[in-house]
Amino acid sequence: QPLRAVRPTKPDSGFISDVNSTDITCSIGNADLPDARTSLYPPAIVLMRLQEPILLTVAASETVTTMWNSWPMGHYGPILNYMAKCPTDDCSVYKGDEGSPWFKIQQDTFDNETGIWPSDVLASSNYTYDVLIPKNIVAGSYILRHENLALHGAGSVGGAQFYPVCVQLNVTGGGTMEPDGLSFPGAYTSDDPGILYNVYVSDEENTLYVPPGGEVYPGLNS
Repeated sequence: QPLRAVRPTKPDSGFISDVNSTDITCSIGNADLPDARTSLYPPAIVLMRLQEPILLTVAASETVTTMWNSWPMGHYGPILNYMAKCPTDDCSVYKGDEGSPWFKIQQDTFDNETGIWPSDVLASSNYTYDVLIPKNIVAGSYILRHENLALHGAGSVGGAQFYPVCVQLNVTGGGTMEPDGLSFPGAYTSDDPGILYNVYVSDEENTLYVPPGGEVYPGLNS
């Protein structure tokens, strides 16, 4: 995989099932960061790769549209979005798997009016999903953690399927907020009611579904 702003996921579109695995942070996207593989390249290429952070620039309060290669109908579940501020301008060497740098910025769950999970909305919308970058966070480099959580097999422990994707961003504009508080791994437990969940219940029951990871961090857009 070449270095890119969107970190790679499993080649077979495989999921993560172990909430305690370090892969829960960014799938396999943290396994091959530039500081871990500089010996594969000539010195000049290494220098170039380490001095030119690969980031997508987006203004606070703007929308990032994600596009998946595919997503099957019937892989019911929420779509969850988190961000973490990188300690330097170069997010390409930051894993975000230690401490608690993450905060939830957006989530979509079962829609009682339509009776549809957001995962099926994504599947019927050319596999796209819009993420709003909070307007009040400080400018700088961030990792966006965009995640589909498939619950079609989540009626037993270990049956939930996590599909996290991490994107390296340069956020411009913004405000003064510097939120944090969540860790990956750490934010999820295998018996969390939003993870150990029978999705094949009535619409009324699905309306009460509470996703893992807590509430969206308060004040991000107010």
